[in-house]
Amino acid sequence: MSKVMIFHAPYPMETNPTSASRLRPLRMREAFKTLGYDVIDVSGTTPQRRQALKSLRKTLKSGLRPDFFYSENSTQPNLFATSIKDGFAPTLDYRIMRQAHQHNIPIGVFYRDIYWRFPQFAAKDLIGRISPLLHRLDMCGYQRNNAHLFLPSLKMAEVMGLDAAQSFSALPPAGDDDSVLPLPEQLHPLRLFYVGGIGGHYRLDKLIKAVAGNPNINLELVTRKPQWKTAIQTDSNLKSKNIHPHHLDSWQLAPLYAQSQIAVLLVEPTPYRDFAAPVKLFEYISRGRPILVSAGTEAARIVSKYDAGWVVDYEDEAIANILRHLQEHPEEIAEKAAKAAAAAMENTWTTRARQVAQTLCPPGAAEYVGAKTGID
Repeated sequence: MSKVMIFHAPYPMETNPTSASRLRPLRMREAFKTLGYDVIDVSGTTPQRRQALKSLRKTLKSGLRPDFFYSENSTQPNLFATSIKDGFAPTLDYRIMRQAHQHNIPIGVFYRDIYWRFPQFAAKDLIGRISPLLHRLDMCGYQRNNAHLFLPSLKMAEVMGLDAAQSFSALPPAGDDDSVLPLPEQLHPLRLFYVGGIGGHYRLDKLIKAVAGNPNINLELVTRKPQWKTAIQTDSNLKSKNIHPHHLDSWQLAPLYAQSQIAVLLVEPTPYRDFAAPVKLFEYISRGRPILVSAGTEAARIVSKYDAGWVVDYEDEAIANILRHLQEHPEEIAEKAAKAAAAAMENTWTTRARQVAQTLCPPGAAEYVGAKTGID
């Protein structure tokens, strides 16, 4: 008998996503297929999800019982996950999930982030003001449907106020299978690699200063062009000749990874970064690149767990010192790169999808009755 699962997202999948928030659901959907599941896809625009709900009702009424229902939520409330120009359907995603619950199908939701609980990240327009209320309504819907919450880290559960009466577990991001690249043969200059935002709550100031002050280090910096244009106006160090900006899609990054020895996540620590697990961290690991990461972050704890890099205080002197040290000790880079490559084998999207399946349908479980205890 074939395995079947329901995959939900309140937005359409992108073929070549430009952001981590759209990359993860695409990779997870592919991973379930790799594990041999027939995937009933109820993602898409509002009209597409309406049609998918009708189809799902017919499928479930026919007697088919999928193994589980897995949802990737949005940074925005479900209502605003796609343009409301496509249709206004405030209860659509709740009703989709309700179908699974009514047919006793175990439900899991990957709860991406909680930016909405931090006032400094809130938009100042009407949508920004009402979003916290809508996020809470989405959460009520998950709870009413006995959804197990998958979180980027267990520390996020503390911030959300979850307790043992609720069902949750950690499901960090992952990387692609078989993507590890050898280190470049050319050791000098030391070449660093960063992909992600710059400016705002992506503060790279101290890293930029350290690189600008060391002509024997190059930084390949991949970010969006509008962010780069804004950042370079406020930080003159970004004009240094050894800082090379790139504006590329994710599928175009392999050559830069191949040229670089070390990936960096030396961003300013914040309360949010204490529990956030960036997708780019596991992308770095999947490429076999050791990571320079700021102390006091969830990313630092992950790097320490696998011994796949260096945890550095976010201070000018500490960053400058570690960069000089690594210039003088290329053998240490090779050592950490081997650890990153080993970690890559344990942290693929396929292993994450298998983790979801085993959590929602543990071996030997004959029937799902709605878990009510936290899962470690």
